[in-house]
Amino acid sequence: MRRCLVLAAALFALYAAAAPTALADSIVFERGGNVWLANPDGSGQRPLTKDGGYSRPSQSDDGTIVAANGSVLHRLSRSGALLGTAGDDDYGGKIFTDTSPNGALASYGFFANGPILEGPYAAVSHTGRPTEKEEIDGPLKGYLNPTWLDSTRLLIFPQSLVVDIQIWPVPGDVQDWFADGDVELGGGEVDRAMTKFAATANGGSLIRIYKLPAPPPALPVPACDVSQPTGSFFRPTWSPDGGALAFQEDDGIHVGRYDLASCSGSAPLVIPGGKHPDWGPAATGPALAATAPRRIRLSALLNGGVRIRVSCTCTARATLLAGGRAIGRNRRAVSGSAAMRVKPNRAGKARLRAGGRSVSVHVTGVGRRVTRKVRVLR
Repeated sequence: MRRCLVLAAALFALYAAAAPTALADSIVFERGGNVWLANPDGSGQRPLTKDGGYSRPSQSDDGTIVAANGSVLHRLSRSGALLGTAGDDDYGGKIFTDTSPNGALASYGFFANGPILEGPYAAVSHTGRPTEKEEIDGPLKGYLNPTWLDSTRLLIFPQSLVVDIQIWPVPGDVQDWFADGDVELGGGEVDRAMTKFAATANGGSLIRIYKLPAPPPALPVPACDVSQPTGSFFRPTWSPDGGALAFQEDDGIHVGRYDLASCSGSAPLVIPGGKHPDWGPAATGPALAATAPRRIRLSALLNGGVRIRVSCTCTARATLLAGGRAIGRNRRAVSGSAAMRVKPNRAGKARLRAGGRSVSVHVTGVGRRVTRKVRVLR
Protein backbone atom coordinates (compact mmCIF):
# COMPACT_ATOMS: atom_id res chain seq x y z
CA MET A 1 0.00 0.00 0.00
CA ARG A 2 1.53 3.30 -1.11
CA ARG A 3 0.61 6.62 0.43
CA CYS A 4 -0.82 9.29 -1.86
CA LEU A 5 1.83 11.97 -2.39
CA VAL A 6 1.04 15.55 -1.50
CA LEU A 7 1.60 17.31 -4.82
CA ALA A 8 -0.60 20.38 -4.60
CA ALA A 9 0.84 22.16 -7.63
CA ALA A 10 0.47 19.09 -9.80
CA LEU A 11 -3.09 18.61 -8.67
CA PHE A 12 -4.05 22.20 -9.48
CA ALA A 13 -2.72 21.66 -12.99
CA LEU A 14 -4.64 18.39 -13.35
CA TYR A 15 -7.80 19.91 -12.00
CA ALA A 16 -7.59 22.98 -14.22
CA ALA A 17 -7.15 20.75 -17.25
CA ALA A 18 -10.30 18.86 -16.29
CA ALA A 19 -12.37 21.95 -15.47
CA PRO A 20 -14.67 21.89 -18.54
CA THR A 21 -15.89 18.40 -17.54
CA ALA A 22 -15.97 19.04 -13.81
CA LEU A 23 -18.05 22.19 -14.15
CA ALA A 24 -20.82 20.12 -15.76
CA ASP A 25 -21.41 18.64 -12.29
CA SER A 26 -22.32 20.05 -8.89
CA ILE A 27 -21.72 19.40 -5.23
CA VAL A 28 -24.55 19.79 -2.74
CA PHE A 29 -23.40 20.43 0.82
CA GLU A 30 -24.26 21.75 4.25
CA ARG A 31 -23.04 25.05 5.69
CA GLY A 32 -24.38 26.95 8.68
CA GLY A 33 -27.49 24.81 8.96
CA ASN A 34 -28.52 25.32 5.33
CA VAL A 35 -28.26 23.42 2.05
CA TRP A 36 -25.93 24.84 -0.61
CA LEU A 37 -24.96 24.04 -4.21
CA ALA A 38 -21.62 24.78 -5.88
CA ASN A 39 -19.53 23.84 -8.87
CA PRO A 40 -16.85 21.24 -8.04
CA ASP A 41 -14.08 23.85 -8.14
CA GLY A 42 -15.89 25.85 -5.44
CA SER A 43 -17.26 28.53 -7.75
CA GLY A 44 -20.93 29.42 -8.06
CA GLN A 45 -21.76 28.75 -4.41
CA ARG A 46 -25.39 29.55 -3.60
CA PRO A 47 -27.67 28.70 -0.67
CA LEU A 48 -30.80 26.71 -1.45
CA THR A 49 -32.30 27.23 2.02
CA LYS A 50 -32.03 30.19 4.38
CA ASP A 51 -34.15 29.31 7.40
CA GLY A 52 -31.68 26.87 9.01
CA GLY A 53 -32.20 23.49 10.59
CA TYR A 54 -30.83 21.50 7.63
CA SER A 55 -28.06 18.92 7.55
CA ARG A 56 -26.71 15.92 5.60
CA PRO A 57 -27.92 16.80 2.07
CA SER A 58 -27.63 14.40 -0.85
CA GLN A 59 -28.72 14.40 -4.50
CA SER A 60 -29.74 11.91 -7.17
CA ASP A 61 -28.80 11.69 -10.83
CA ASP A 62 -32.05 13.42 -11.83
CA GLY A 63 -31.45 16.34 -9.46
CA THR A 64 -33.63 15.30 -6.52
CA ILE A 65 -32.20 16.77 -3.29
CA VAL A 66 -32.94 15.28 0.12
CA ALA A 67 -31.71 16.73 3.42
CA ALA A 68 -32.37 16.06 7.08
CA ASN A 69 -34.44 18.62 8.96
CA GLY A 70 -35.04 17.72 12.57
CA SER A 71 -36.58 14.26 12.76
CA VAL A 72 -37.73 14.14 9.12
CA LEU A 73 -36.30 14.39 5.61
CA HIS A 74 -37.08 17.29 3.26
CA ARG A 75 -37.17 16.94 -0.53
CA LEU A 76 -36.00 20.17 -2.15
CA SER A 77 -36.00 21.61 -5.65
CA ARG A 78 -32.74 22.89 -7.09
CA SER A 79 -33.94 26.40 -6.31
CA GLY A 80 -34.52 25.42 -2.66
CA ALA A 81 -38.31 25.10 -2.68
CA LEU A 82 -39.71 22.52 -0.27
CA LEU A 83 -41.38 19.82 -2.41
CA GLY A 84 -42.40 17.53 0.43
CA THR A 85 -41.27 15.52 3.44
CA ALA A 86 -40.05 11.95 3.69
CA GLY A 87 -38.73 9.48 6.22
CA ASP A 88 -40.13 8.50 9.59
CA ASP A 89 -40.29 11.02 12.47
CA ASP A 90 -40.42 8.43 15.26
CA TYR A 91 -36.81 9.13 16.20
CA GLY A 92 -34.55 12.18 16.28
CA GLY A 93 -32.09 13.72 13.88
CA LYS A 94 -30.92 11.78 10.87
CA ILE A 95 -27.12 11.50 10.95
CA PHE A 96 -26.61 10.58 7.29
CA THR A 97 -28.67 10.68 4.07
CA ASP A 98 -28.14 9.37 0.56
CA THR A 99 -30.51 9.53 -2.43
CA SER A 100 -30.83 6.68 -4.93
CA PRO A 101 -29.57 7.44 -8.46
CA ASN A 102 -33.12 7.47 -9.86
CA GLY A 103 -34.35 9.76 -7.07
CA ALA A 104 -37.10 7.38 -5.91
CA LEU A 105 -35.68 6.36 -2.53
CA ALA A 106 -33.65 7.94 0.26
CA SER A 107 -31.56 6.06 2.80
CA TYR A 108 -30.59 7.43 6.18
CA GLY A 109 -28.95 6.52 9.46
CA PHE A 110 -30.31 7.31 12.89
CA PHE A 111 -29.76 6.53 16.56
CA ALA A 112 -32.71 5.14 18.54
CA ASN A 113 -32.88 5.54 22.30
CA GLY A 114 -35.66 3.04 23.06
CA PRO A 115 -37.83 1.68 24.45
CA ILE A 116 -38.60 -0.47 21.37
CA LEU A 117 -35.49 0.33 19.33
CA GLU A 118 -32.10 1.25 20.70
CA GLY A 119 -28.76 1.93 19.01
CA PRO A 120 -27.67 2.74 15.42
CA TYR A 121 -29.94 1.88 12.50
CA ALA A 122 -30.07 2.20 8.71
CA ALA A 123 -33.46 2.80 7.08
CA VAL A 124 -35.05 3.58 3.71
CA SER A 125 -37.85 5.94 2.67
CA HIS A 126 -39.68 6.97 -0.47
CA THR A 127 -38.50 10.47 -1.41
CA GLY A 128 -41.98 11.60 -2.42
CA ARG A 129 -43.80 11.01 0.87
CA PRO A 130 -43.38 10.17 4.56
CA THR A 131 -42.56 6.49 4.96
CA GLU A 132 -42.69 4.32 8.06
CA LYS A 133 -39.24 2.87 8.63
CA GLU A 134 -40.60 -0.69 8.33
CA GLU A 135 -42.62 -0.05 5.15
CA ILE A 136 -40.02 -0.85 2.47
CA ASP A 137 -37.55 -3.03 4.38
CA GLY A 138 -35.72 -2.97 7.67
CA PRO A 139 -34.70 -0.93 9.55
CA LEU A 140 -31.36 -2.66 10.07
CA LYS A 141 -29.85 -2.48 13.54
CA GLY A 142 -26.13 -1.91 13.98
CA TYR A 143 -25.49 -0.08 10.70
CA LEU A 144 -24.90 3.54 9.69
CA ASN A 145 -23.83 5.59 6.66
CA PRO A 146 -25.87 3.71 4.01
CA THR A 147 -24.91 4.66 0.43
CA TRP A 148 -26.47 3.51 -2.83
CA LEU A 149 -24.64 1.16 -5.18
CA ASP A 150 -27.44 1.58 -7.70
CA SER A 151 -31.15 2.32 -7.37
CA THR A 152 -31.94 -1.04 -5.72
CA ARG A 153 -28.87 -1.87 -3.55
CA LEU A 154 -27.18 -0.15 -0.63
CA LEU A 155 -23.76 -0.44 0.98
CA ILE A 156 -24.08 -0.53 4.78
CA PHE A 157 -21.31 -0.18 7.35
CA PRO A 158 -21.48 -2.08 10.65
CA GLN A 159 -21.00 -0.24 13.94
CA SER A 160 -20.03 -3.32 15.96
CA LEU A 161 -17.50 -6.12 16.14
CA VAL A 162 -18.77 -7.34 12.75
CA VAL A 163 -16.35 -5.74 10.31
CA ASP A 164 -17.68 -6.95 6.95
CA ILE A 165 -18.99 -4.25 4.63
CA GLN A 166 -22.37 -5.54 3.49
CA ILE A 167 -24.75 -5.12 0.57
CA TRP A 168 -28.44 -4.56 1.26
CA PRO A 169 -30.82 -5.29 -1.65
CA VAL A 170 -33.90 -3.17 -0.97
CA PRO A 171 -35.97 -5.12 -0.12
CA GLY A 172 -34.00 -8.30 0.50
CA ASP A 173 -31.53 -10.17 2.65
CA VAL A 174 -28.23 -8.55 3.58
CA GLN A 175 -25.17 -10.04 1.84
CA ASP A 176 -21.53 -9.93 2.94
CA TRP A 177 -19.22 -8.01 0.61
CA PHE A 178 -15.73 -7.93 2.18
CA ALA A 179 -13.67 -7.07 5.23
CA ASP A 180 -10.31 -5.29 5.12
CA GLY A 181 -8.18 -6.89 7.83
CA ASP A 182 -5.77 -3.96 7.78
CA VAL A 183 -8.22 -1.16 8.66
CA GLU A 184 -11.74 -0.62 10.01
CA LEU A 185 -13.94 1.05 7.41
CA GLY A 186 -16.59 3.54 8.49
CA GLY A 187 -18.42 4.79 5.39
CA GLY A 188 -17.84 5.26 1.69
CA GLU A 189 -19.08 5.24 -1.88
CA VAL A 190 -18.64 3.27 -5.11
CA ASP A 191 -18.37 5.34 -8.29
CA ARG A 192 -21.21 5.22 -10.81
CA ALA A 193 -19.28 2.95 -13.23
CA MET A 194 -18.46 0.61 -10.31
CA THR A 195 -14.72 0.68 -10.95
CA LYS A 196 -13.60 2.38 -7.70
CA PHE A 197 -14.56 2.40 -4.03
CA ALA A 198 -13.43 5.00 -1.48
CA ALA A 199 -14.10 4.73 2.25
CA THR A 200 -13.05 6.43 5.46
CA ALA A 201 -11.04 4.20 7.78
CA ASN A 202 -9.80 4.06 11.36
CA GLY A 203 -12.13 6.71 12.68
CA GLY A 204 -11.62 9.08 9.75
CA SER A 205 -7.82 9.22 9.97
CA LEU A 206 -7.49 8.09 6.36
CA ILE A 207 -9.43 7.34 3.18
CA ARG A 208 -8.68 4.05 1.47
CA ILE A 209 -9.27 3.84 -2.28
CA TYR A 210 -9.90 0.45 -3.89
CA LYS A 211 -9.99 -0.71 -7.49
CA LEU A 212 -13.00 -2.81 -8.47
CA PRO A 213 -12.12 -5.50 -11.06
CA ALA A 214 -15.88 -6.08 -11.43
CA PRO A 215 -19.02 -4.65 -9.81
CA PRO A 216 -19.81 -5.72 -6.23
CA PRO A 217 -20.09 -8.38 -4.87
CA ALA A 218 -16.77 -9.02 -6.67
CA LEU A 219 -13.97 -8.33 -4.20
CA PRO A 220 -12.14 -4.97 -4.34
CA VAL A 221 -8.37 -4.53 -4.51
CA PRO A 222 -6.73 -1.95 -2.16
CA ALA A 223 -4.92 0.70 -4.20
CA CYS A 224 -4.04 3.87 -2.25
CA ASP A 225 -4.45 5.67 1.07
CA VAL A 226 -5.20 9.38 1.47
CA SER A 227 -3.87 10.43 4.86
CA GLN A 228 -3.04 13.38 7.14
CA PRO A 229 -6.39 15.19 7.11
CA THR A 230 -7.11 18.46 8.80
CA GLY A 231 -8.91 16.85 11.73
CA SER A 232 -10.63 13.84 10.17
CA PHE A 233 -12.12 12.67 6.87
CA PHE A 234 -15.85 12.21 6.27
CA ARG A 235 -18.24 11.52 3.39
CA PRO A 236 -16.06 10.64 0.35
CA THR A 237 -18.10 11.06 -2.84
CA TRP A 238 -17.14 10.40 -6.46
CA SER A 239 -17.75 12.67 -9.44
CA PRO A 240 -20.25 11.22 -11.94
CA ASP A 241 -17.40 10.21 -14.28
CA GLY A 242 -15.39 8.67 -11.43
CA GLY A 243 -12.38 10.86 -12.16
CA ALA A 244 -12.38 12.96 -8.99
CA LEU A 245 -13.14 12.52 -5.31
CA ALA A 246 -14.61 15.04 -2.86
CA PHE A 247 -14.67 14.66 0.91
CA GLN A 248 -15.06 16.62 4.14
CA GLU A 249 -12.23 17.59 6.46
CA ASP A 250 -12.59 19.78 9.51
CA ASP A 251 -11.81 22.94 7.50
CA GLY A 252 -14.30 22.24 4.71
CA ILE A 253 -14.70 20.30 1.47
CA HIS A 254 -11.67 19.15 -0.53
CA VAL A 255 -11.68 17.92 -4.13
CA GLY A 256 -8.87 16.04 -5.82
CA ARG A 257 -7.76 13.55 -8.44
CA TYR A 258 -5.54 10.57 -7.76
CA ASP A 259 -3.48 8.37 -10.03
CA LEU A 260 -4.16 4.91 -8.65
CA ALA A 261 -1.10 3.49 -10.40
CA SER A 262 1.35 5.81 -8.64
CA CYS A 263 -0.91 7.06 -5.80
CA SER A 264 0.10 10.61 -6.63
CA GLY A 265 -2.25 13.51 -6.15
CA SER A 266 -3.77 15.72 -3.49
CA ALA A 267 -6.99 17.55 -2.77
CA PRO A 268 -7.06 21.32 -2.20
CA LEU A 269 -9.70 22.99 -0.06
CA VAL A 270 -12.38 24.29 -2.46
CA ILE A 271 -15.37 25.00 -0.17
CA PRO A 272 -14.25 26.37 3.23
CA GLY A 273 -16.68 25.50 6.01
CA GLY A 274 -18.64 23.06 3.87
CA LYS A 275 -19.85 19.74 5.27
CA HIS A 276 -21.31 16.47 3.97
CA PRO A 277 -20.64 16.86 0.23
CA ASP A 278 -22.52 14.81 -2.35
CA TRP A 279 -21.54 15.00 -6.01
CA GLY A 280 -24.25 15.03 -8.65
CA PRO A 281 -25.62 16.76 -11.76
CA ALA A 282 -25.10 20.34 -12.87
CA ALA A 283 -25.98 23.05 -10.36
CA THR A 284 -28.08 24.79 -12.99
CA GLY A 285 -29.22 21.98 -15.24
CA PRO A 286 -31.57 22.24 -18.22
CA ALA A 287 -34.96 23.58 -17.22
CA LEU A 288 -37.87 21.19 -17.11
CA ALA A 289 -40.55 22.00 -19.70
CA ALA A 290 -43.85 20.25 -20.37
CA THR A 291 -46.71 20.89 -22.76
CA ALA A 292 -50.22 19.43 -22.78
CA PRO A 293 -53.35 20.02 -24.88
CA ARG A 294 -55.53 22.84 -23.66
CA ARG A 295 -58.65 20.70 -24.04
CA ILE A 296 -59.53 17.03 -24.51
CA ARG A 297 -62.74 15.11 -25.12
CA LEU A 298 -63.90 12.90 -22.27
CA SER A 299 -63.96 9.82 -24.51
CA ALA A 300 -60.36 10.39 -25.58
CA LEU A 301 -59.28 10.98 -21.99
CA LEU A 302 -60.93 7.77 -20.80
CA ASN A 303 -59.52 5.64 -23.60
CA GLY A 304 -56.04 7.06 -24.18
CA GLY A 305 -55.24 9.49 -21.38
CA VAL A 306 -53.50 12.84 -21.82
CA ARG A 307 -50.54 13.05 -24.19
CA ILE A 308 -47.82 15.42 -23.00
CA ARG A 309 -44.38 16.37 -24.26
CA VAL A 310 -41.56 16.73 -21.75
CA SER A 311 -38.14 18.34 -22.21
CA CYS A 312 -35.28 17.75 -19.76
CA THR A 313 -32.40 15.42 -19.02
CA CYS A 314 -34.03 13.60 -16.14
CA THR A 315 -36.45 10.93 -15.00
CA ALA A 316 -39.76 12.70 -15.59
CA ARG A 317 -42.71 11.77 -13.37
CA ALA A 318 -46.19 12.73 -14.56
CA THR A 319 -49.30 12.68 -12.34
CA LEU A 320 -52.87 13.10 -13.63
CA LEU A 321 -55.19 14.79 -11.12
CA ALA A 322 -58.95 15.33 -10.99
CA GLY A 323 -60.38 17.48 -8.22
CA GLY A 324 -56.93 17.57 -6.62
CA ARG A 325 -56.75 13.75 -6.37
CA ALA A 326 -54.18 11.67 -8.27
CA ILE A 327 -55.94 9.35 -10.74
CA GLY A 328 -53.00 8.23 -12.87
CA ARG A 329 -49.19 8.19 -12.98
CA ASN A 330 -46.37 7.55 -15.43
CA ARG A 331 -42.60 8.00 -15.51
CA ARG A 332 -39.96 8.03 -18.23
CA ALA A 333 -36.24 8.69 -18.57
CA VAL A 334 -35.91 11.71 -20.86
CA SER A 335 -32.80 13.02 -22.60
CA GLY A 336 -33.87 16.01 -24.64
CA SER A 337 -37.55 15.81 -25.55
CA ALA A 338 -40.01 12.91 -25.37
CA ALA A 339 -43.73 12.21 -25.48
CA MET A 340 -45.55 10.66 -22.51
CA ARG A 341 -49.09 9.55 -21.84
CA VAL A 342 -50.82 9.66 -18.46
CA LYS A 343 -53.88 7.43 -18.34
CA PRO A 344 -56.57 7.46 -15.67
CA ASN A 345 -56.84 4.36 -13.49
CA ARG A 346 -60.14 2.54 -12.92
CA ALA A 347 -61.17 4.70 -9.99
CA GLY A 348 -60.11 7.78 -11.96
CA LYS A 349 -62.31 6.84 -14.90
CA ALA A 350 -65.30 6.49 -12.60
CA ARG A 351 -64.51 9.90 -11.11
CA LEU A 352 -64.25 11.47 -14.57
CA ARG A 353 -67.56 9.98 -15.72
CA ALA A 354 -69.23 11.34 -12.59
CA GLY A 355 -68.39 14.92 -13.47
CA GLY A 356 -65.70 17.59 -13.52
CA ARG A 357 -64.76 19.96 -16.30
CA SER A 358 -60.97 19.88 -16.03
CA VAL A 359 -57.97 17.78 -15.08
CA SER A 360 -54.38 18.76 -14.25
CA VAL A 361 -51.08 17.18 -15.13
CA HIS A 362 -48.13 17.64 -12.73
CA VAL A 363 -44.69 16.82 -14.19
CA THR A 364 -41.62 16.69 -11.93
CA GLY A 365 -37.94 16.27 -12.79
CA VAL A 366 -34.56 17.93 -12.14
CA GLY A 367 -36.02 18.97 -8.78
CA ARG A 368 -38.69 21.09 -10.49
CA ARG A 369 -42.44 20.80 -11.10
CA VAL A 370 -44.57 21.99 -14.01
CA THR A 371 -48.37 21.97 -13.90
CA ARG A 372 -50.67 22.06 -16.94
CA LYS A 373 -54.47 22.36 -16.77
CA VAL A 374 -56.58 20.59 -19.41
CA ARG A 375 -60.28 21.34 -20.04
CA VAL A 376 -62.48 18.28 -20.44
CA LEU A 377 -65.11 18.48 -23.22
CA ARG A 378 -68.22 16.40 -22.62
